[in-house]
Amino acid sequence: MSHELSVSIARRGAKVDLDMESAAFGVISIEERPGTAKKLLASSALYCYCAALDKALETRSAKYRRIEGKATVRTGTDDKGRGRVTGIDLDVTVFMDQEYEFIFDRVEKIMKQGCLITGSLEAAFPVKYNLNLECDED
Repeated sequence: MSHELSVSIARRGAKVDLDMESAAFGVISIEERPGTAKKLLASSALYCYCAALDKALETRSAKYRRIEGKATVRTGTDDKGRGRVTGIDLDVTVFMDQEYEFIFDRVEKIMKQGCLITGSLEAAFPVKYNLNLECDED
């Protein structure tokens, strides 16, 4: 089974409107700066990973207070001297009660497989998953 979705762009010089064709986003207006595309890629990877993590915890009835994360995009050049993304590191922390630690341990193993976006990117460059747990001691 395959699915499709689309976004569209209108560009006038450095002003860019991304129409996400979604009620959640609408049109996002960006004043382009160096690194904008890399930040959008990092955001997409991090958002997808955290959404998959949320679902994996929810499916196992593990309640958490919050999930925090940061995505770092590494760039370099290929053998032809073209600029390329060479990797993404995801550093994500789940804040939850210690009673769910055993569930977190199982979910952590599952999340090493990534999510739709990061798993797709792994064919082009490495994605490193650093998933951590912060527990309150009772």
